[in-house]
Amino acid sequence: MEPIVPGARLRDMRQPITVFARTREQFNDARLSYQRPDIAFFSAGACQILAFAFLDTYPHAGFRPRFIYPTPGFDGSHIYVTDGHTAFDAQGYISEVGLLRRHHAAYAPYWQGGVEDITVPMTEFCAANDHATPCYFPPGAWERALTYLRQFPAPPSRH
Repeated sequence: MEPIVPGARLRDMRQPITVFARTREQFNDARLSYQRPDIAFFSAGACQILAFAFLDTYPHAGFRPRFIYPTPGFDGSHIYVTDGHTAFDAQGYISEVGLLRRHHAAYAPYWQGGVEDITVPMTEFCAANDHATPCYFPPGAWERALTYLRQFPAPPSRH
């Protein structure tokens, strides 16, 4: 089992990220993408919104956003936050090593890509990397992310 933040609510099992992939119709229609359950919406299609909502909610926790990007011709981009050891995404807390290992395994056997820190604001990142900002979706995407975050424990603060 992967280490998690003490007191974190455990789900039955962390699922491969590919379980939450959008259909072609959902990819092309923000309304259809938005209508999916929270875990699916914030795992695929709006992970960047959840990551930046986490950072806005917990600015002193020592987390930073990271971008898993596929090599051209491959699927599998994902945004999550990490403090360098623990990562957080729509499925909750997990070790960063575990998250990366599971992400690669979900797209195996031939997936290629990399991981880099995101050092710009969400709107700038989204514009440069073809990701949706909250205004792309029906009204309330940001508030939905803030509400979704409340089901998970806050990370320890690092003042």
